Amino acid sequence: MLASAFSIFALAATAFAWPYPTQPGCKELKIPVTVNVPRFIVTAEVNDNWDAVALTLNLTRRDFTNPTDPLPVAGMTAAPVESTFNVGATLCGTGGSMLILTHGIIESKLYWRPTFDNAEKYSFVDAALAAGYSVLSYDRIGVGSSSKVDALSDAQFQVEAAVLDSLVDYAHQVVKSSKVALVGHSYGSYLSVASAASKTTAVDATVLTGFAGNFTYFNPFLAGSAFRVARLQDPKRWGSLDPGYLTSADLYAETYVYFGEERDFERRVAEWSHYVGSEPFAVGELPSLLASSPLDFAAVTSPVLVLQGQFDLSACGGNCVGLLDPLKATFAGAKTVETVDNLPAGHNLNLHKVAPQAFGMVFDFLKRQGV
Repeated sequence: MLASAFSIFALAATAFAWPYPTQPGCKELKIPVTVNVPRFIVTAEVNDNWDAVALTLNLTRRDFTNPTDPLPVAGMTAAPVESTFNVGATLCGTGGSMLILTHGIIESKLYWRPTFDNAEKYSFVDAALAAGYSVLSYDRIGVGSSSKVDALSDAQFQVEAAVLDSLVDYAHQVVKSSKVALVGHSYGSYLSVASAASKTTAVDATVLTGFAGNFTYFNPFLAGSAFRVARLQDPKRWGSLDPGYLTSADLYAETYVYFGEERDFERRVAEWSHYVGSEPFAVGELPSLLASSPLDFAAVTSPVLVLQGQFDLSACGGNCVGLLDPLKATFAGAKTVETVDNLPAGHNLNLHKVAPQAFGMVFDFLKRQGV
């Protein structure tokens, strides 16, 4: 029975992995990045699915972060830790204005350029190239084509923010980009905020999706995903990962947390997202993000656009209308802050029917900012 289930997964992945020609002017890269930052001492231990359930309860209790249910972090290392990673990336175009794309959790860089049949209208990369931009999309460390790293000690928020800082430098110094804009989704939006705050003179605009600036409505995402140990869930794809990498329980759990009203997306897109586009995330990522919060939003000086699907579960509890208004005060140092809270979509904005309209709004914003 178990073997049959795995066969179904394999057939589904094959069915949705349609040939999709590489864009002219794009190339696959391995970018070596060295970071030297302190590490959180993450105490969460996940070896099997029972542990994944226990961690979910820990993170979703109403007394979470109180002494009765503490954050699973026991301080930080006394000194910075140096590590070198190979970042798997796709570079399209050279020079000019560069968009650096950072994906979210249970995702890979495929989020920005899906590979199913007739996916062009869902491809942010294709739309950006057509609008005259160069694009650098990458897999976060531990994900897809990037270095596989320890799920507790390496895959941490501040480490990944330092990686993104290095990619900003890469865009300016190696690719010779004249302007750099950060485009983040979900967890990748928080990384983009951290990097924009760190690299104030090097980042010319910041675009955030799947983001409301706080974790008030995060519990439905955590509980609804029904996290499972990735290596147990799909040994063929993820058997080499350590047990600290988690994924969603199934297609329907992932659809609940990442998609909105059914009229606003295609089922085949949700199926591709789960069977092909998804990648596990590391246990160390969420505790380290929470331990790093609140981020220094006021240090971001670039123009900021926050673009939201109205029915985003993790960012807004399923209805974003009115919830983004405080962000103009949150990003107090930004040159300008614009928000859109009512697009007909859920969390994974790019994979909904409104994607072409959303892409156009991003490029209109960037061009108005001189990027």
